[in-house]
Formats: sequence, structure tokens, C-alpha cells
Amino acid sequence: MVETVVNALIEAVAKLGEGLTYILPTSPFTAFENMLDSDLLGYINYFIPVREMMDIAALWLLSIGLYYLYMIILRWVKAIQ
Repeated sequence: MVETVVNALIEAVAKLGEGLTYILPTSPFTAFENMLDSDLLGYINYFIPVREMMDIAALWLLSIGLYYLYMIILRWVKAIQ
């Protein structure tokens, strides 16, 4: 009986996650995918690692966004001032 309740909770969380993926926007960097596959960028990329810089920028923005979300939730719960 406990296993069925746990399985039901896991399925509910999975369905919630699927629903969030449909609501949330895609990455803003997908527009640059065609630009990143050009031959000219390959030559520029030899000196300046553009693809890696964009990956790092996306991860940085994600981490900053998660930090601010975490701070908002903590303030809402009144855990911090």
C-alpha cells in the first residue's frame, strides 16, 4: 500500500514536471544555433571560443536566476529578512 502511494506521488511529480516544460519558454540561445554552424565562425572560433562562451553565459544566467528564485522563496517563507 505504501508503495502505491509513493508511486502515485512520483507519477504526479513527473506529470507536473512535464507540464512545466510545456509552459516554460525554450532557451533564448536556440536562435544562435544556425549562426554557430557557419564556416566563418569556425575560423573565428579558433581564436575566440564563441560556443563555449555562450554555453557558460547560459549556465551563468540559469544559476543567477535560480539564486534569485531561491531568495524570493526564502523571503516569502520569512526565513530571511
